[in-house]
Formats: sequence, C-alpha cells, structure tokens
Amino acid sequence: MNDLIEVVVKRVSPDMQSGQYKVVLQDKETGRILLIWVGHFEGNAIALGLEESWTPRPMTHDLIGNIIQGLHATVTQVVITDLKQNTFYAIISLAYDGKEATIDSRPSDAIAVAIRQKAPILVSRGLADKMIDFIDH
Repeated sequence: MNDLIEVVVKRVSPDMQSGQYKVVLQDKETGRILLIWVGHFEGNAIALGLEESWTPRPMTHDLIGNIIQGLHATVTQVVITDLKQNTFYAIISLAYDGKEATIDSRPSDAIAVAIRQKAPILVSRGLADKMIDFIDH
C-alpha cells in the first residue's frame, strides 16, 4: 500500500474540441494534480456522481452499485494501475462473503463506481509520474 497514493476527483470538465472530458485527480496528501481523459458519456457519469445528481431510472454505474449492494458486497478501493500506449487501466476491488475479488475496469467506470460507493481511488506513485509525463505530451 506504500506504493499507492489516494486521490480525489477535484473536477470533471468537458473539452468541446475533443468531445472528451478531462478528469482532474488530486493527491490527498501532497495536492499534486493528475489528469486523465475519458469519453463524453463516462465523463458525464462521473460528473453526475460528484454532484450526487441521480436520474429517475438507474444509469449503468448506478446499476452496478445496486448489484454490488444487492450481493451484500463492498467496493473496498479502486486503483488506476497502469498507462500503456496512452490508455489507462484500472481495477475495482470488492469484498463479499469474507472473500475479495479484483475486477478489471476502465478508469472512467472505476471512478464513477467509486464515487457512488464512496470508495477510495488510488494511483501508484510510479504511475503518477507517468501521468505527469502524459500531461506534458
């Protein structure tokens, strides 16, 4: 766990030119800013979660949360694990029935689920350095 830093979603904003959303993550300890880009629908889902604004019927990330709760499971953490060829990777860690499971996920989906489930979002220190390089290029 020493290699992992906890981040919070500072803000999510659309980029009209690219049609994507910029997700600004902030290291809770140092205030360091990390940035990832996500698709329009995913960025909107993260924004809705941050605003705690819910739709009349469950959206995909709400449905995932309902399934997790229905199975009496808990999201213990979300980890943005890697950056390969300008693509980020993440996992969602679940605890249920005294067991743990790790589910492969896109970071945008993992963040949207973490926000709704009030789970911590983590990034490895090494990846945080790659993310800074990613921002600069």
